[in-house]
Amino acid sequence: MSHRPRIDPSQYARDKAEKIERARLKREAIKRARAAQMGETSEEGKDGGGEEGKSDHHSSPVPPPPSTPPPQHIIEKHKGNTPTNKSRSLGGSSQGHFGGGGGHSRSDIAPLTQFLRGPLHPEGLEFDPASFEKRKDVSRIQKGSSEDSDRPSTCIAVNPTQSECVVGSADHASYTFSTRNASPLRRLYSRTAGHSDWVSACTYLCDNRILTGGMDGKVCLWRRGGSDCTDLFGEQGSVSVLKSLSDDTPLAASAGYDGSIIVWNCQSVSVIPTKITNKRKQLPPLTAFNHNSSLLALSGSNNGLVSLWDLNSGVCTRAAAGKHLSQIQHCLPDTFDPSTFYTAAVDGKVGLWDTRGPLGSATGNEIGATLSTTPFTDNVRAGAAPISGLCDVDDYTLLVSGGTEVALLDKRKNLAVASTLRGHNSPIASLCVGGGGRVSFSGAVDGMVVAHDLRRMEPIYGMGANKKSSAFLATTEDRLIVTGDDGHALVYDFD
Repeated sequence: MSHRPRIDPSQYARDKAEKIERARLKREAIKRARAAQMGETSEEGKDGGGEEGKSDHHSSPVPPPPSTPPPQHIIEKHKGNTPTNKSRSLGGSSQGHFGGGGGHSRSDIAPLTQFLRGPLHPEGLEFDPASFEKRKDVSRIQKGSSEDSDRPSTCIAVNPTQSECVVGSADHASYTFSTRNASPLRRLYSRTAGHSDWVSACTYLCDNRILTGGMDGKVCLWRRGGSDCTDLFGEQGSVSVLKSLSDDTPLAASAGYDGSIIVWNCQSVSVIPTKITNKRKQLPPLTAFNHNSSLLALSGSNNGLVSLWDLNSGVCTRAAAGKHLSQIQHCLPDTFDPSTFYTAAVDGKVGLWDTRGPLGSATGNEIGATLSTTPFTDNVRAGAAPISGLCDVDDYTLLVSGGTEVALLDKRKNLAVASTLRGHNSPIASLCVGGGGRVSFSGAVDGMVVAHDLRRMEPIYGMGANKKSSAFLATTEDRLIVTGDDGHALVYDFD
């Protein structure tokens, strides 16, 4: 009779801890090597700036300086709200939303130049969701691999005080950690509270409470400092987008797969939902949603339909089709003219929508006087490259990403490409702006994050952030937060 040898639990635990530590050290070595390689590439580009045969991002046309006055028709369009009484510099404000957000008023603060110097620690401070797991619970650990987690991150948000970040995950939970040192704070999931499917959207209310939406169609309102939540049901199907609506009132809006918008009033103990639907016909699933300061909102669907919503009166006022032919990924209000919105879609087009125009329809009449542009070309597929990121830089400039490139679009010239920035070898998955609009960050599917100086029009450094795609980026006044398909989050300190 044969007997199986008895395994020493303590020895097994030590071996497992050593394996995890070796994997961590290997990841840090790869990050440092990538950062050093990107730094050398950037230095070579600077040294060769005045020679013939320099790279395309040096030879690309530079957009007009911010002091250039706008054309007369732009001044007449705003009817007295002329650009002369607004901040016009690239460093005029901090970016309010991330990865295609926007809509906050701009402030007259100086550029945050610390983002130009690179992070203090190139390897970053790592947050691992597995730190919440008990020793016996190995359900999130991928068997036969050194990966600590095989569940990708699905969304990201930073609280109003910029001290905390929440990341939604495909393991049905959300995780909060400190933006100062990446230390874990809370796991928003328990046997009695949380989602039963992927967490698809998250946001902070003005009072630091967290709202999460899931593929299970449920919205969870999490109490401060604990893991208990209030389950909110709006019968939207899956929740695709969550947005906080006010800086001083706990209001939020969710966009769902049934084509509706729900406004959640979280001021009292009993949350009051207001569902807004299109009374003329059923809308397709909403995949993008954003609003301006007057609570006028624009949404995009998975078939290219654009809809206009008045969140104050609770009415879907207009719908338009024809500008986009595929799923809309991003909606963004213009910070200078709140009546203007931008959209970006998988078909590679960036659209401009003037909401003051006549009523649109799905038969060809669109919302206001609109235009579209195709900034990138996919040479492999011989077509337009899908737009992966959309950010508002200043009153003159729009930043978009597609394929392996980032482009600056000139709002005064019908969104013409003013300059193209390069530095990635893999397709870009995420985009955001930091340093008061001075620096852009783009994350690629290979885990690399590249920073570009938007004044000198050149890459300045890169970081090997994630082992898989760096799908979500967020910035604070002095930090960059990156998370993606490996389930980990990294915090880069620039202070």
